[in-house]
Amino acid sequence: MLSPGEAVIVGVSGGADSVGLLHLLIELQEYKLRLIVAHLNHGIRTKEGKRDAGFVRKIAGRFNLPFELKEVNTPEFKKRSNLSLEEAARILRYGFFKEALGKYKAQKIATAHTLDDQAETVLMRILRGSGGVGLSAIPPVSESIIIRPLIENSRMEIEEFLRMKGIDWVKDSSNFARDFLRNRIRLELIPELKKYNPKIKETLSRTAKILRIEEDFIKREGKKQFEVVFETLGSDELLGTITRYKNIPEAIRFVVLRLAIERVKGNLRKISSDHIFSTDELILSQSSSGEISLPDGIVVAKGYDLFLVGKKSKLKLEFKYKVPSTGKWSFPEVEFEVEITKIKAPSEDNSIGFFDADSVEFPIEVRNFRPGDRFIPLGMSKSIVKSSPKPSSKHRTPVKREEKKASKKLKHFFIDEKVPRFLRNRIPIFLSGRKIMWVGGMRIDDRFKFVGKMALKIKLLRPKPWKEGAEEPQARLSLPL
Repeated sequence: MLSPGEAVIVGVSGGADSVGLLHLLIELQEYKLRLIVAHLNHGIRTKEGKRDAGFVRKIAGRFNLPFELKEVNTPEFKKRSNLSLEEAARILRYGFFKEALGKYKAQKIATAHTLDDQAETVLMRILRGSGGVGLSAIPPVSESIIIRPLIENSRMEIEEFLRMKGIDWVKDSSNFARDFLRNRIRLELIPELKKYNPKIKETLSRTAKILRIEEDFIKREGKKQFEVVFETLGSDELLGTITRYKNIPEAIRFVVLRLAIERVKGNLRKISSDHIFSTDELILSQSSSGEISLPDGIVVAKGYDLFLVGKKSKLKLEFKYKVPSTGKWSFPEVEFEVEITKIKAPSEDNSIGFFDADSVEFPIEVRNFRPGDRFIPLGMSKSIVKSSPKPSSKHRTPVKREEKKASKKLKHFFIDEKVPRFLRNRIPIFLSGRKIMWVGGMRIDDRFKFVGKMALKIKLLRPKPWKEGAEEPQARLSLPL
């Protein structure tokens, strides 16, 4: 946890656990640590909060240690963020500690979590239906900078140490308020469980440790499989391949899903094991499409052999732009280059479209898919024969034949090409004179095909939504995402 000479931010609330932690770190003189005392007034207990801050300030002064104090309004933050009071306090507390870490150029943050905290957390998460990750509870070290030196010591041991040294601490009245689940577990459930197992706290802590060791291994494997299953579409979207996902063992699949949701959402708050199970069920189901909504606007959408983990707001994406001339054009949803050029034969690169220059009118319009869109796919046209009314037997007239290209609904084209619904509104559609000339990266309209000497060339400049050189599943498309 510690190396000699490190600077350590010590979170001190004034209670027995944190006061004991500070004194124990002070006694580690052979480490020559540079300690900074940090105290956050959560703004929950007005009078006690000021008393606690003053008490901790005196301790820091007694040992001539730097003292950092900050006051926040946790109830207001809780309401604004739609979090529990405990979670809101935790976020503000660690945010404050990290601010102090940067200010003092410290290497570690030390908090006073104990074996009792560990046991209470395990029970809380059992009651909430957490999986293995949740039940592994509080790690001794997290993010490589947050250390919990007392995590295997009981609260009773720490209080005995303080009494032996003649050291005072303050008591937090909120620890006895039965409004909080943690307090009810501490004051009611654990005493009841002790009747069945006097060492229930140690047992729960040991269980958490075993689960943490197992979860660490599974998470390492999950990270490897995450790279196999997913490609990044943007800063907050991931595209997965179902055939690859299905080949992963069940325990690791759940880790892969948690990693994906965390990457997109930024955290796993409000994500329960039920959410993970439901998402896994959707992906493995026989249905060719579907979606599931997760907390905070996250969605998992499935289509053919692909699935998306992203933000629901992006599923309703709409864009429309006018391109008045040749040149390089960059928009949030699409980037491309337009030029007039001489060619002998069109390129086989799907990201490049060649059109008969005489058939294209500026401005060109680029937008995404709209219901009712139709076009005549190149290579899929056919002749429709129309006859004149049946002539009488006396006056025979020749049958009139009319050649007409067959149009196709763009929606049906996407279905034939196995384009998932969640990707359809991202494909740029190019139009000239209100007619679709190109389904970008996929198919040219027969009416605009290159037949002359001068071509209008459009080149999509956005990369493919998977790594170059990777095996491309049948359903994956060369889309300008």
